[in-house]
Amino acid sequence: MPRTLYQTILGPEFDKVPAEIRRMHSFARVARGTADVTRGSSWGAKLICRLAKLPEARMGVPVETSFEPIVGGERWTRRFDGQPFQTDMMAGKGEAYPCMLERLGPFLFKMRVTASDKGIDITPAEVSLGPLPLPLPLPLRIAPRAVGRERVVNGRYSFTVEVTFPLIGKVFGYNGRLEPAVLIDDAKAV
Repeated sequence: MPRTLYQTILGPEFDKVPAEIRRMHSFARVARGTADVTRGSSWGAKLICRLAKLPEARMGVPVETSFEPIVGGERWTRRFDGQPFQTDMMAGKGEAYPCMLERLGPFLFKMRVTASDKGIDITPAEVSLGPLPLPLPLPLRIAPRAVGRERVVNGRYSFTVEVTFPLIGKVFGYNGRLEPAVLIDDAKAV
């Protein structure tokens, strides 16, 4: 069975995105590549990165991402040079726009997912603090902001993610390229 999170979120719009991105979100169980990891330089950014145990800033870091099914979505475990960073992604329901929910520590990001022939853009629509089903909504002007972009560069799946906080600015970001390393059918054989 192919993965269906992005197909569920985007519906027929999923067919607009380049084949390399569709393949990544449909058949990759594990993807490998490299990323450039950056961190903000303010004391607040350093504190947040330390508390959240985010990867250190480095160029050309080996990265591996695994995609595991969970109820209503997928758990993405990214390993930057072996250091794990995990979020849960779920399809939003009942929204007027294609929506994904991402759980990152105590934060729940409700994000608008936009498909085009260039790729996928992910931008925050709402941010909440605390556990489901009753997280506390935060005004966007004081909430952390995570923006993601998926593109195809030189025939390869490429990604960019940047996290900023109000008053602090940039906290964390990464960009790079991934290739599917273990496909769903391969995972069954393991």
